Amino acid sequence: MSKYKFTAILFAIVAMSCLSFPAATAQTPYSQYGYGTLDDNATGAQRSMGGTGIGMRNNLQINVMNPASYTAIDSLTFMFDFSADYKASWYEENGTSTEGQSGGLNYILMQFPLGKRVAASAGLTPLTHVQYTYGNYISNGSYTRIGEGGISQAFAGVAYEPWDWVSLGVNFGYIFGDIQNAIEVSPEDADAGAYYKILSVSDFRFQAGLQLMHTFAKKHDVTLGFVYTLGKPLLGTAAAYATNSDTTSFNMKSFYSMPHGFGAGVSYVYDKRLTAAVDVRYDLWERAKFFNPNTDSYEKMSNRMKIAAGLEFRPKLLSTSYFDYIRYRIGGYYEQSYIMVGNNHVREYGISCGFGFPFRSDKSMLNIGLEYSHRNSSPNRLLSEDHLSVVVSITFNEMWFWQRKL
Repeated sequence: MSKYKFTAILFAIVAMSCLSFPAATAQTPYSQYGYGTLDDNATGAQRSMGGTGIGMRNNLQINVMNPASYTAIDSLTFMFDFSADYKASWYEENGTSTEGQSGGLNYILMQFPLGKRVAASAGLTPLTHVQYTYGNYISNGSYTRIGEGGISQAFAGVAYEPWDWVSLGVNFGYIFGDIQNAIEVSPEDADAGAYYKILSVSDFRFQAGLQLMHTFAKKHDVTLGFVYTLGKPLLGTAAAYATNSDTTSFNMKSFYSMPHGFGAGVSYVYDKRLTAAVDVRYDLWERAKFFNPNTDSYEKMSNRMKIAAGLEFRPKLLSTSYFDYIRYRIGGYYEQSYIMVGNNHVREYGISCGFGFPFRSDKSMLNIGLEYSHRNSSPNRLLSEDHLSVVVSITFNEMWFWQRKL
């Protein structure tokens, strides 16, 4: 593919993406709490490996889970990655079952070298998701709870590899988005009324990463990775109002904040064919703030912990069979969410598998994955959710910085 045709395709994709982003949000009543459900920014390929990436380095895949990984890119290439998914969901509460479906774009990413030991990345990714609609009948009518929105991030990052065994990276992000929660009451003998809570975020985000690399016996590579995300008060606007009443505004900096986050990961690569990875994340949500004007109090939140593991296997480096070039992936994770419902913790686990189908160059790749996840609360089982996702991503890996000499 020529550089100009490739550029035109990328421009069209980015233009369409910006019009619809973000769209890949599954319905979940748990997202009414706090800032909604969280996204760790795993790519399509990484989701097939349980969402691992903190300790991974790959010259054929973008990895924004740790900005230190950017220096793994080849010095003459430009990479572009985008993903979409389709999700079917099933819900069960007190013996009553419902189902739903959702889908859309997940992210758009690009990565490129800036020098021999320097590389950069940029993109648009989701951070939180809010999407729910449910209701019930009351003695003299009905009520409905509705929520939508989320927080997204436009970021740019850079990484530097001062020595062959260490890489340092940072991401600077602009976070933005609206979260709206509403309660609509429809009495049988009066006009309907509603209560709205709207949060509009406009702030900045900082993340730092470190990777330590070691190669032994030629075919064995081990990488240790660490990431830190800065916690800080949130900037923006917050308001609450009811039908036919005045709007109450809040100082977001005083009432809302994001937590400090920590992550560590390790990966082992054998002969560039087998990759095994394990990640651990811990976010200090108990120190973060989210004010709920409906109850005139701060929502109770729990420190978040997530463990993930994954494998990727490629049968052969050189072969005449296309099937030997396919990447076969499997993974899983367990998470204790920051969300609490009363004194109940929300927990989630998932398993995934997938394939990476290389194009002719063996650099660009089509990734297809299947992911199952289950979410519920404990000790009281309030709402049980099962989600099945089909994830598709395409990574374009093109030589942009090489010119043929006659």
